[in-house]
Amino acid sequence: MDSSLKLSESYWNEAAETYPRAFTETSLGKMWRDAVWRELDIVFPPGSRVLELNCGTGIDALHLAQRGVSVLACDISSRMIELARNSVMAIDRADLIEFRVLPTEQLADVEGDAIFDGALSNFSGLNCVRDLIGVRRDLSRLVRPGSRVVLCMLGRHALWETLRHLVRATEGSPAPDVVNVQRPSRKCLAKVFASEFLLRKWKGIGITVPPAYMEHWAIRFPRFTRSLDRVDWLISGLPVLRSLGACILFEFERTPHAARD
Repeated sequence: MDSSLKLSESYWNEAAETYPRAFTETSLGKMWRDAVWRELDIVFPPGSRVLELNCGTGIDALHLAQRGVSVLACDISSRMIELARNSVMAIDRADLIEFRVLPTEQLADVEGDAIFDGALSNFSGLNCVRDLIGVRRDLSRLVRPGSRVVLCMLGRHALWETLRHLVRATEGSPAPDVVNVQRPSRKCLAKVFASEFLLRKWKGIGITVPPAYMEHWAIRFPRFTRSLDRVDWLISGLPVLRSLGACILFEFERTPHAARD
């Protein structure tokens, strides 16, 4: 593993200790995740075999397994995988999940005969991967033609982040990120995947629902927060408005065409 991956692994091992209470267990985080799950439940029916990238503490894999979906869930962080394995023991369908410590950059290590009915990456893991062309190549080998690949990535024009930056404009520049984060546009991402994947649809996640760091506000105004969640569901697929999501959920279809690069 090269130095940049080692740095990323160390960062996410440390983040694993606070990730559940900072995001997963918050009411706002659950609203965001429920919005993604509604799409996953449509795309991946029971009996499917799915590859998950950057699975974190495994909550998406657990959800899918409880619906009868088999999952190979991978993450660069050994601590995230440890927490995920501890969580899976509490569900009945634990046999449907395999957790593996594997950086997204090393998907080529997944066996060549392991063909999946689809793949997913939730909540910005791919924003931390520089070589998206390499990811596309690996996914094209690992998922069958006609299957879906669902990618939830950080948006470029997030409404709440824009408001936050305006409020904090006089507080100076933030500290640099330890992990490199890139935010490709929809057009750029579609172009990267175009040789083997067709972008079928995309929608915004967290357009009106605030980020998890505003959980104190959501606790204070629960009815209003639930109203924002309903609004989010109504407008998530509308042109222009969908681009204001904190995350953008892309649904690609694997085409039968061979790669051109």
